[in-house]
Amino acid sequence: MLEQTGTAVFQSPGEHLWRPTQLVTVLSVSPFEEDHRCLRSIFDHSNWTLESSFACGEAVDFMRRNPTPVIISEKELAGHCWRYMLEEIGQLTNRPRPRLVVASRLADDQLWSEVLNLGGYNVLEKPFDRNEVFWVISHAWLDWKSELQRQQLASSAAGA
Repeated sequence: MLEQTGTAVFQSPGEHLWRPTQLVTVLSVSPFEEDHRCLRSIFDHSNWTLESSFACGEAVDFMRRNPTPVIISEKELAGHCWRYMLEEIGQLTNRPRPRLVVASRLADDQLWSEVLNLGGYNVLEKPFDRNEVFWVISHAWLDWKSELQRQQLASSAAGA
């Protein structure tokens, strides 16, 4: 079941460089309510809005229908894993692909290397650290936003 949290605007000095000034959606894919609850708490006073999914199919449906800059996927998902989410992201066309961040209690160098080598964006260690979550998500969003701007420029140039 997808849930959307309410958000409030919060910015401290310097945050304008790497935090959104408008609402930006992050999709959390995890069978663990604790993960969704923790991320909601972290995002509560920011312009990040969290969509929560407990299953891969539901998450894939959401990202196909909605612009989704960043997805945080639990390493192990029922019947699937983060690699499945990465394959589904790879099938999206005509828009920037979401940046996949893998969450795991065992976020070691091997997982980090595998995620990056297969096209994921980063790894977050659980339990989530507020500062690390904001840093990783913000940079993933900036990377996605940069791709969006490149696509918009290319479309404008092609139409001119």
